[in-house]
Amino acid sequence: MTASLDTLLEEHAELERALADPSVHADAAQARKLGRRYAELGPVVAAARELATARDDEVAARELVAEDPSFADEVRAQHARVEELEGRLAELLVPRDPH
Repeated sequence: MTASLDTLLEEHAELERALADPSVHADAAQARKLGRRYAELGPVVAAARELATARDDEVAARELVAEDPSFADEVRAQHARVEELEGRLAELLVPRDPH
């Protein structure tokens, strides 16, 4: 999953750069095509970024629980959030049925 996700994240970044180029908008059909693909990838990119943040938060909570056991609930909450986001991202990465 990571390789395909990395590829999609790179594609999104490339589309963002292309859409920022004024010369791309000279060809309306091409601009629409790129814009459509950019919009398709938006939810995947947002979920991937949210997952990365949640993983960082979980790591931070684990570090805090070593110093103060009262953070144990935060670790469990962050872990649940990571699992939820992993599931959502996996759903977003399933190829869409063209029909």
